[in-house]
This record gives sequence, C-alpha cells and structure tokens, in this order.
Amino acid sequence: MSRITGAVVALAVAAAVLGPMRTDSTTAGAPQGSTAAARSTPDLPRKVPGGVELSVADGDLLRIWAADDHRAVWAKRRDATTGTWGERREVLRTRNLFCGDVDARTANGAVAAIARCDDGAYIEEDVPTASRALWSPDGATWSSYALEGEAYDEPGISPDGQNAVWPQHGRYVTRSTAGFDEHTLDSEGQEMPVTATITDAAQVSFLYSVSLPHGCRLVVLTRTGDAVPARQDLETASGCGYTPLDNLDSDTVWSDGRSSLARRTLISRADPASPWTIAAIAPVDAPGLEQTWNMLDQRYFTAPGLPLLALGSPDRRLLLAQTYDPVAQSWSPPVTVYDAGRWCHWGDTSTSESIEVLVAELRCGQGRRVALTTGDGTIWRAVQGSRTPRGISADGRYVVVPARSRTHVISRERGVVSLPGGVTGRCDVAVPDGPDGAVLLTSAGRNQGWPTVLQHSTPQGWSRLSRTTLPTPSRVCRSLQASGPTLDSFDIGWRVRGYTVRIRERDGRWSARRDRG
Repeated sequence: MSRITGAVVALAVAAAVLGPMRTDSTTAGAPQGSTAAARSTPDLPRKVPGGVELSVADGDLLRIWAADDHRAVWAKRRDATTGTWGERREVLRTRNLFCGDVDARTANGAVAAIARCDDGAYIEEDVPTASRALWSPDGATWSSYALEGEAYDEPGISPDGQNAVWPQHGRYVTRSTAGFDEHTLDSEGQEMPVTATITDAAQVSFLYSVSLPHGCRLVVLTRTGDAVPARQDLETASGCGYTPLDNLDSDTVWSDGRSSLARRTLISRADPASPWTIAAIAPVDAPGLEQTWNMLDQRYFTAPGLPLLALGSPDRRLLLAQTYDPVAQSWSPPVTVYDAGRWCHWGDTSTSESIEVLVAELRCGQGRRVALTTGDGTIWRAVQGSRTPRGISADGRYVVVPARSRTHVISRERGVVSLPGGVTGRCDVAVPDGPDGAVLLTSAGRNQGWPTVLQHSTPQGWSRLSRTTLPTPSRVCRSLQASGPTLDSFDIGWRVRGYTVRIRERDGRWSARRDRG
C-alpha cells in the first residue's frame, strides 16, 4: 500500500493559545546555479534542530548539534553503505558553558564548526559571547578554541580541509597544521553578519557589507597571514541591513542565500588569483520584474526542475506570473495564470524546508482555499480546497489539499490526483501516502471524541485502517494550523491541555501514537 517509508507527521496539540506558524515569502526549492559563474554552485549544510547535517567523505552524513539542555555539543555519522546512524559522540562539554546552536563547513573529510555558546546560560535572543571554534580532520576527533567576544558567523574551510577560518568583527581566527591563530584587520564601517573564506595556501578573504546613502557596498579584504590586505568594493542593490552572508566554499559566497532564492546574490571568483565579482544579482533586483502588484504582493516560488516564478496581482483577482531567466538575469513579461472572479489574499505560501512540488495557496472570497500548482511553469491548475491546512509528506515529495468532497494529492510524477472522500472535520488531518493515496486522522463519530481512527483513501472513499489509543478530551477540538519546524507538522488545540501525536508509516503500516518526548 504505502510508498513513503518512514514518513512521520507530528501533530502538536497546543494548550490554550497556539503559537504562530513560521512563514517566509519564498518556498525554497533546489538552489539555482549561476550560469554567469560558469560552474555549478554548491549548497549549504542542511539545518537540523540545534545544528546542521553535512555530506562528508564517501557519501556519509555527519550531524553535529547542541544538546537540548545546552550543556554539550554532539555529533553522529550515518554510513552511506548501510544507511544506519552510528552512536552519538561528545564533541564539546565545558563547565558553565551553554551552547544553543552549531554551524559547520566540510571539505576533504575535515570539518570546521562553530558552537554558539555563552557562559552560565544560553539565551537565544542574545548575541553569544563565549562561542567555540571546532575542528576535526575526520568528523570523529575534535579540537576546540575559545573565540573572544561576540562570535556567531559560520566558519570557512579550505578545499584540502587543512585550513579553516572563523570571522568576527574586525578580526578572525585561523586554524592550520600549526594550530589556531588570531588576526585583526581594519574593517571600518563593517556591518554584521560577516563571512570569510580560506584557501589551501591560507589566503583569507574577509567579506562584509557597508551601507551607503543610496544602496550598499560589499567589501572584500584578501590577504595571507598578517600582510596588508587587498581591498575590493562591489556595488550591490541588496545586501545591507544585517543581510546574511554565507560562504559555500573557498571561492563562493551567497548574500541572503539561505532564506530566499529571490533575494540571493552570488559572489564568486574563478580561483584564488582572480578578483571577486557579483556573478549573479538577486532576482528581485533584476530588470523586468513587475512593480505594480500592490494589491496582492509578489511571492516567489520554485521546485526542482522549475525556474524561479514570481506571482502577484494588481487587483487581487487576476493572478499574474513571471519567469526568471538566470542566464539573462531578467524576468519574462507577466502572464495571467488564474482568474479568481473575486478578491483574494495569500494563504500558506511557504514551508520551513524545500518541497518538490510547487503549490501556491490563495484565500478567495469567504475564506475559500485555492491551491495553484504547475509542473512546468507554464500550464497551471487551480485546486479548490477547504479550510483544513494542506498536508506534506516528510520527504517533501507529495502535498495533500483537502476539500469537503474530494482529497487532492499533488506530485511531480502524477500532477493532481483527486481522490473520492473529503475532509470535513474541524481538526481532521490528511497526509499523503504516495502520489495517489492519503491517510486521514479523524473521529469515528460525532460523539466519540477526536481523534479515534486512522483511515486510508480507496476508490470508494475512506476505509478504516485502525483505531487509535490517543487521549480524546471531552471538549471539541477548536483549532488547527500547519506548524514547524518539519514539513508535516500541525497544531491542534483545545481550550485546555494538549499533547503531541505522531502519525508514522513503517513497513507499509500506519499508526498514530502520542509522543512523550
């Protein structure tokens, strides 16, 4: 029956008031390589709770993260051959040191990381002032170095994995075969964040933004050792105001690259002897982008195999689309892709991680949900849905759009498949089971509480899979909304109390269980 091995859906049952869903104006897809750069662009490590996951030697995965209690940093490795995770290993633990997050870069089997830490307690809203530089030649043995003052930007690592750099304000720390070393430099006007790269010859490029009366300047200071740095000033339309800078390798940097493909500027050089250049401007700054869609502001969408698309409307009724050409670095003329016949506003247009299908959601008229999808960026289909939030598979391959009489599954391989049987309960949750199936968490009857059963889609509608053993509060479920940090999470709320339930598929069998972790 099932084709999603190990799919997990977390349903966060909130007590009293539910927290807001994480949103972003861009549904991120596969990163767009810059043709101007004449080479493929690497990607950033995948974010995980408290840290990151990196692809290391031999196709293995290395996950490094801060413990939930902030008292340690852990790492574990997934063997590519067996597909199994090894035991976690302690990377860092120091008395009175509390770490809340980790970022890292890897090259040639080596790993450079930063543990964002404070003394005494870790407060997420505060800038960390006791961070640690971490380095490993193999992802198994680690050394650390205390970074003085504020430090939170990601490290850089050389292609051979022997050198690493940790940037700060007006300074940086390097690591080489001789050990760790501190360096200062004049970076007048430097705004945070900052990033730095390092080569096999220990040449460091230190990149930061400087605000100008009209626009922004990206400054690059390049030197080896403590020599007088060579300076470059690159004019950018985007990039100031605490815009993130992320190094991808020793010759490639993104400005605002993680949060939004539409706002991503690519800064690169051909090799360490070449100057840094703006290899690709941010699409939002590219010519041809329509600027008159004030009634329904532009949102940006993409998915693997699709170009970047801008959607918006000048009157909230006609939805217009433009396609970005990364070669010409310009936008196509706008075309009408949907006529709602009534005023609309944006619904859920984003996720915290990338998904493999493009789904843009509108709320039209009296809250009517409309999901727009395309497989090629040219032909669009509008799917009518209900107020129930969409469901997304754990691997991001499939999206369910519930309606009161039908349940729609959207996938790359099948497009839109409409299944008989709708989703009518206030807090019923439908999740995908492959490109042409769905699973429903619902109640067996009006007076039996919620939730009580799992059902599966059939050609005749829904059929029961199993009963649940979940608590069913006497009060009816009051609210449901999609939530984070995973693709397939929901918040379910009563007036009082609450719990978390996970719908899980293993070996072709679905179950719903209370999560006590």
